[in-house]
Amino acid sequence: MKKDRISRPLLEQYRSELSRCVKCGSCRTLCPSFRLDREESRSPRGRMALIAAVLDNRLPVSAAFEDRLETCTHCLACEFSCPSGVPVTKLIQAAREQAVQELGSGLIRSVLARVLRNDQSMRLGGWLAPLALHYRSGTVNVSRGKAGLLSGAKSASGQGKRGTIAFFPGCASSYIQPELGRAAVAVLIRTGYEVIVPEGLQCCGRPLLSLGDRHAASAVAEHNSRVLAALEADRIITACPSCALTFECEYPRLLPPGTAMPALLDIHAFLEREIAGLTLRPLARTVTWHDPCHLGRGLGLAAAARNILRALPGLTLIETKNPDRCCGFGGVMRVTHPEISDGIAREKAESILATGAAAVVTGCPSCRMQIAEGLHRAGSDSEVLHTVQLIEEALDSAE
Repeated sequence: MKKDRISRPLLEQYRSELSRCVKCGSCRTLCPSFRLDREESRSPRGRMALIAAVLDNRLPVSAAFEDRLETCTHCLACEFSCPSGVPVTKLIQAAREQAVQELGSGLIRSVLARVLRNDQSMRLGGWLAPLALHYRSGTVNVSRGKAGLLSGAKSASGQGKRGTIAFFPGCASSYIQPELGRAAVAVLIRTGYEVIVPEGLQCCGRPLLSLGDRHAASAVAEHNSRVLAALEADRIITACPSCALTFECEYPRLLPPGTAMPALLDIHAFLEREIAGLTLRPLARTVTWHDPCHLGRGLGLAAAARNILRALPGLTLIETKNPDRCCGFGGVMRVTHPEISDGIAREKAESILATGAAAVVTGCPSCRMQIAEGLHRAGSDSEVLHTVQLIEEALDSAE
């Protein structure tokens, strides 16, 4: 007896894009998870073949299918190398949502989704983050200090001579690395703006999308848009490129038609123009740089980040081999597949150590944690900084 064909509208809308994959395999050597164990079903080509098989009812949506989707780090390298222009990450996202629709959220996804939408849970989660992310004790150097969490903070200086900036901290700066958020606010103030951190903001929604929960992601997108639209701010800036990329690429699809979408600017795009106006003391530092996938390939700000570093007097920048290769954080993948994440981080740590640089600078809070973990496992105590922390150091020393 012939089985009834299962309709999968979430995937069907991308059938034409999926058919553009000619299985050439040019994406495989750039895929972090495939490079680790050479498992074809973890390559972009393999994932596209699996999605096509599910769409055509040749394979069921299963736990194994879901597992292969989860090991995508969303680094975008495959899309940039694809000669046919296949939107790989968009297809994988649709497949994740289809899998959740058919298999349910499961315990881990349900718990994470609930935590991400609740401020009190996120506050507790900030302390438990190293455990959830499978990081060793001491890897994530969280220094909460006297200011505590950033939520609701407002600059006491800057006097708003040039206007007002609303800082979108994201989950990392709010709950895990508030020292990073405070550095970003301090640097922004020195550009002559009043800086506020609005109350009531939630996660940008990217982790929820990684979980395949579009409904929850849409809810936080609508919430954040309402909060930001009510502000009288000249600019909205974040120090997390994943947040910026989510606002730019995902919010147009998450928000109802006609909703006013706030423009969120990554801090590197802003500081590239502002760095020349800051009074900075020379830094006698030798550093290397890691390109966050969402900052470089996603937002096109790899050159901007380097321009900022080269504008810091006294700083020596040594480029690492393949600086734009993914560090392996991969969002929710770090929680569900730590062994793959660690393997990718190992290669990144080796390339960093080969430069001989005393410190690593990056533009992403998640990359900062991941690289620190990779270096720690490699036996190194090299410092890992976000760009704004390095600038803050030069500013403070110039006073």
